[in-house]
Amino acid sequence: MRKIWDLAENTFRETIRDRVLNVSLLFALAMLGASVLLGTLSIGQDQKIVRDLGLAAIEFFGVAIAIFIGTSLLYRELDQRTVFIVLAKPVARHSFLLGKFCGLVATLTVLLALMTLAYVVLLLALRAFELPLLWAVALLWVELLLLVGLSLMFSTFASPVLALVYTFSLYLTGNNLDGLKALARNARPLVKVLAEGAYYLLPNLGHLNIKNQVVYGAPFSLGQWGLALAYGGCYTAFVLLLAVGIFARREF
Repeated sequence: MRKIWDLAENTFRETIRDRVLNVSLLFALAMLGASVLLGTLSIGQDQKIVRDLGLAAIEFFGVAIAIFIGTSLLYRELDQRTVFIVLAKPVARHSFLLGKFCGLVATLTVLLALMTLAYVVLLLALRAFELPLLWAVALLWVELLLLVGLSLMFSTFASPVLALVYTFSLYLTGNNLDGLKALARNARPLVKVLAEGAYYLLPNLGHLNIKNQVVYGAPFSLGQWGLALAYGGCYTAFVLLLAVGIFARREF
């Protein structure tokens, strides 16, 4: 655990210097633009719009950072050959990979906390804050963890470009699995089987996205939130196990 902690701390320091402040600034500018836009909206809809835009901005920046950094992190270590220096010491491969994962998660956690703070302050100023919005942010955090795990897993055997394409494709597919299953109901038997297989095997990120429910007041219970949280955590653990297994067998 100590080795994982040291690797995570080093990864956190490397990533936090370059990206968090810049992304936070972009988010602040996006929120300011959204607040200006509110002045042109009809009365009665402005609060819902700013809630929706704020969560969308948080998700956009969080997902972009998780995928772009996650798919390049391992490659950079291999390209600069620092991985060989680390693994030459008494550091297991699984400790190296988990340390990178934890360090990037720490960076994303700080980033998400800063963006959420700016979001909440704006909502409080507009008297539009509601506690369930934080439930959506919590599930978004779990989604980012899963995306980091996926990006690292693909990075263990693919180039950064391919890993980015694979991860982003799964992100898009995972947010539309319910629609895919619905469309396949009247399809041919083979297509229906493949669609149902994809529905149960691929990460269903729709379970972790409750933005519409909390913004527009659709029914959503704490029990459902807890199940979604458990689903995201279990799937992330599964992906990390795959990543560790592939990385342990990789030949440098």
